[in-house]
Amino acid sequence: MSENGHDMVVRVHREAVERYREQKARQKALVEATHREAVEYYRKQKEEGRSLVEAVHRAALERAQGQPVPPPPEPATIHYTELPEAKPDSPLYHEWNCYRREAGRLLAEGQEGRHVLIKGENIIGLWDTHDEALAAGYQHFPGQAFLVHQIQQRERLIRNLETWRCRIYPFRFGPGN
Repeated sequence: MSENGHDMVVRVHREAVERYREQKARQKALVEATHREAVEYYRKQKEEGRSLVEAVHRAALERAQGQPVPPPPEPATIHYTELPEAKPDSPLYHEWNCYRREAGRLLAEGQEGRHVLIKGENIIGLWDTHDEALAAGYQHFPGQAFLVHQIQQRERLIRNLETWRCRIYPFRFGPGN
């Protein structure tokens, strides 16, 4: 190829590279401008949402001013005489039934709020805190089951929600894992 042909190829190549670079620069500027617009739009939407929430809160506060605040709902409770019997296969069957049987006497003696330690059918002792009664249970009955329970006129109900297992996952949630 002649010297003029080689120069022409180099010049055409340089022009093509320059056009390519200019096109990439325009595309990059367009992407950056679009991104800036999207970020600004997001910020405006977020600020409008925040303003709307604040306005709703202010309106609710203005309506509520001067009105008494309702007390929180009382937790559901059950009287000690209505406590259910333990199931025979329960590891604390004897201890729980002993508590149910003796709760009335302990309350009559003024022991409400204290913590009782029970092993089998026997009341081992009473303590002021749960931790003290638990420590005594571990000391006297290492590796064995025992019951520590707070003596109460009314027991809070504990809701037990059933765990559903999802069949599409290979692992399981809930008991029996």
